[in-house]
Amino acid sequence: MKSIQIGLVGIYVLLLHISYVYFISPDYSYMGFIYRHIPNAKVVAISMLYIILPILFTKKELKKPSELVFWILYFIVYIPVVWVPNYLFDSIQLSLMYANTLLLLCLLIIGNVNHLPVIRITPLRANKRMLRMIYIVSLFFFFIYIFKVSGGINLKPPIDSEDIYDKRLAFRMKLTPVAGYIIQWLAKVWNPLLVAFGLVHRRYIFVFIGLVLQYLLYTVNGLKSTLLSTALLIIVYIAFKNNGRNFSILFCLSLCSLLGISIFLDFIYEQTYFSNLFARRMIITPGLLTTYYIEFFSQHPKALLSYSILERFIDPVYEVSPPFIIGTEYFGRPQMAANANMFADAFANFGYAGFIIYTLILSGLLWVYDSLVQKETLRSFGIIIFVIPAWCLADTALTTTFITSGMIFIFMFMYLLLGTDQQKGAR
Repeated sequence: MKSIQIGLVGIYVLLLHISYVYFISPDYSYMGFIYRHIPNAKVVAISMLYIILPILFTKKELKKPSELVFWILYFIVYIPVVWVPNYLFDSIQLSLMYANTLLLLCLLIIGNVNHLPVIRITPLRANKRMLRMIYIVSLFFFFIYIFKVSGGINLKPPIDSEDIYDKRLAFRMKLTPVAGYIIQWLAKVWNPLLVAFGLVHRRYIFVFIGLVLQYLLYTVNGLKSTLLSTALLIIVYIAFKNNGRNFSILFCLSLCSLLGISIFLDFIYEQTYFSNLFARRMIITPGLLTTYYIEFFSQHPKALLSYSILERFIDPVYEVSPPFIIGTEYFGRPQMAANANMFADAFANFGYAGFIIYTLILSGLLWVYDSLVQKETLRSFGIIIFVIPAWCLADTALTTTFITSGMIFIFMFMYLLLGTDQQKGAR
């Protein structure tokens, strides 16, 4: 089985290479997706060694949410972070080698949270009907508020890049602080709950409703992550069949199929739309941005969370947060928030030590969540609804994921759901 995993990972890297060289770089080199030359054999060998090592120390099954986080970070963050710099530089960068080594260690820590003993959690007894009512009412009022702020429902989606950025800018100008949180919670918790419930219980009308609600949000904010994250949720569900027995193989196979179909369609229609949407936006961008974060903050002072949690204790190191710094320095767009992933944010704030600090914090959270969904009746649902919070870690900072992106609500929801399960068992 290890040989199959390694072979599929090799195909995955090859498809990323084809997407980058033949579709992404020619159209997006002005955005930093540079292709200088084919990496030499030595660079390829070193990169592939780093890429294969995590597979050798982890199992292919998926039984706990922490294992899901490991595989999402492995495919969507770790592999691009290791591979993409090969196109950007003429020689091996020492700072990136240090980063790759530490990321390997961090990934192995996260991948072994599943071996920790389960925490005994005594939940509050909760009424499932009341939880359902709270969910429906909050969903309704959240959408009413968002549509009020945005100026109503717009069924026509933004399609090309200019249209998308215009939509984002228009929404940002209308955005209130409350609306900013609510639209994140809708896209990453409330709507995906419907999709996950429908998939796990095979009640596909709820999947359809959840997808429609995600589409309506996309027409409002123009954020492709709203749709991509839901697509990833469905991919994980497909790969999770047979109770996650061959999850890593099926997950990699699904991603390879997605990339392969995108390449085929773009080749046939002489375009870059699908490679841009899936390969560039969902997978390659985290690798590119992490490289830029490490390059910049290796040569400049660390941000030390002085723009966020520690702003009351530390004088601001920069006038803006790291995503806007990278957006300005590498893309020449001061209004662009170049969000990367939890590891890029960790390095921007605390350097190499940040990798370990953030990994230990995340591992603690995953340990708690693994314990919340240990019951067989809750496990499948608990894993599937954790897909988007896990994906947020590949797309933004850990602190942002936990609060702004709503991971905290997933913890709360599963805690209360554990209470309803206990009450049912007591009867």
